[in-house]
Amino acid sequence: MTAETIIRPRTFENVKQLPEANKKIATWLSFLLIPLSGLITDIYIPSMPHMAQDLHQPEHSIQLTLTLFLISYGASQFITGSLIDSFGRFRLTLFSLVVFILSNLVIVSTRQIEMIYTMRVVQGITTGFIVVAKRAFL
Repeated sequence: MTAETIIRPRTFENVKQLPEANKKIATWLSFLLIPLSGLITDIYIPSMPHMAQDLHQPEHSIQLTLTLFLISYGASQFITGSLIDSFGRFRLTLFSLVVFILSNLVIVSTRQIEMIYTMRVVQGITTGFIVVAKRAFL
């Protein structure tokens, strides 16, 4: 083995560190946002019969919204890790939170089941980004 093939350990001199006050805030945000995926489904499931009534849709159409959310949530985690490493955890988490809130507002204001399907897919993807980025923080 020559001196050129020796693997040198990584140094973290160029890694940007958070100020101490921001570390506490980031830690609390992580603990609050990690259970988001469970919270989204636990709050949503009891409202499904009422949604079917209000939207004049069969229950299986409303149940499909949960299926779409779970599939998009799971699938988004395949690409999330590499994207948060490329663009940063904070930026993608903040962007995902904004898009998630906007998708909630669209769902609340619409009566079209197709729009609800689309927004549930968006919620699944953004939730995947939020949860994975926060788990990577811890």
